[in-house]
Order: sequence, then C-alpha cells, then structure tokens
Amino acid sequence: MRARSLTGLAAAALLTACMPIQNIGPRGLINIGASALPIGPEREQQIGFGIAATVAGRYSVVDDPELNRYVNLVGQAVAQQSIRYGEIPFRFAVLDTEDVNAFAAPGGYIFVTRGALGMMETEADLAGVLAHEVAHVDQKHVLDEIRRSSVMQSAREETGLDAAILDRLAELGGSMLFMGLSREDEMESDSLGVLYAVGTGYQAAGLVRFLENLVAAEQAEGEPSEGMKEWLATHPSTAERLEAVRAYIERIGVDPQTGQAVPDRFRRYVGGG
Repeated sequence: MRARSLTGLAAAALLTACMPIQNIGPRGLINIGASALPIGPEREQQIGFGIAATVAGRYSVVDDPELNRYVNLVGQAVAQQSIRYGEIPFRFAVLDTEDVNAFAAPGGYIFVTRGALGMMETEADLAGVLAHEVAHVDQKHVLDEIRRSSVMQSAREETGLDAAILDRLAELGGSMLFMGLSREDEMESDSLGVLYAVGTGYQAAGLVRFLENLVAAEQAEGEPSEGMKEWLATHPSTAERLEAVRAYIERIGVDPQTGQAVPDRFRRYVGGG
C-alpha cells in the first residue's frame, strides 16, 4: 500500500452521540502499565507503518471513504480512553476481505475486516472490537515480542534500527499478526476493551454480542467457513473468551446493557438494514 494511503486513514473526530455514562476508567480497575521498552514512539510508528503496509498489502483497504471514515470516528472515540492517547496517533481502516479478523500494529495502526463487520449488529459491537485492538497497542503486545526477537539483537540501541532492520521487523511483525497473539494477550485486551468501550459511553454488551455471534458461527456447521478459519487460526477459543468477558463484566459491576448501542447508525454505514 502506498504511504499516502496509509497515512490518510486517520480522522481526528469524536462521536458526539456517545458520552461517558459513569465515572469508570481503565486505570482504577486493573493494572495496565505497559512494559518499558527501548523503542520510543517515533521508532514504534516506523515499525508499525511497515507492519501495517504488510497487512494492507495482503488484503487491501476497502475503497469506501465513508465506511473508513465511520470506523475511524468510532475508533478515535474509544482511543481517547487509551493510556497512550496523545503519545501516538491512532489510525483505523477496513480491510477488503470476508475473512473475520482484526489487527493492531505498533504505533496505532488498526484494521478490521469486512468479514468481522458482518458479525456485528451495532456500533457498540464495533467499539468493543476496536477498543480491544487499541488495548493491544497500549500494552505493546506486538512490540514486546519484536523487542525480544533475534532481529533486534543486531541493533545495540534504538538508533541502530536502520532501513534494512526496519524492513525485517515489518516482516516479522506481520507474521506475528497473521499467526495470532497469545491467549494472555487476548484476554488482557478483552478486559481493557470492555473498559475503554464503557468509558466512551457504549454498552459493555457490544464485545459480548460480537463474541456470541462468532461462537454461533463456529457451531453452525461442523466445518468452519473460509472466513472463520482465519479467526480460529489467529485467536484462542472464542467460547473461552466469551465466558471470561462475561465474568469480567460481572466482577467489575457494570450493567452490560447500560450505555449506547447505536444500531441504526451502524446499519446505515456498514449495511444490514
């Protein structure tokens, strides 16, 4: 993907229809301090740009400015709950594939597929998924793996990350996303995703509903569809995640139905009615 196409994904707008519903924020509920890494925000964005280009090169971004703008609006709203908001810019886009997936590259580059959008019913569902991906960036899940990689050992310090090494890191990071992150990383991002979505004013039920639809799709046939195969290959058990998210929402005392769902606006931009 061309550089101007990727950098054009950002939109610095907020959702005016969704206001915080209660005094709840991520910092007071679970420890979300990111690991100290010897890679600053500028280098992180360089690495993330290369990984994002790898992802976009595999699928391509949907040629639908209104849809991408809408996803950016929702993403920017939940990203304001991020502990790193203002440190790095967050960018969101839709990938043109029926495969069900979402990806978060270092530096705030976040993608969701058309196939994943098809598993959603409301804007709250979308907010929950995008908030989950924002949490991956906050916790530097991919960047932490990159830091421990053998590729990084060839550079003694951040200034040693030359163009050749950055290219290798982009390839490595892309492979990590396509292979999937660990169960622990996914569970952590689920918890944070709930908090970010609720803090923005959305229903906690959004992420629950998305996972419920995935479980139903997995169980509909003995053999998963082509689109679902990628999700199953890159994520831990959906049923296990669903159970954990439900338990987490109950534990923190949030009514999953409180807040905004916004189904009509979602259908207007995404389709389905």
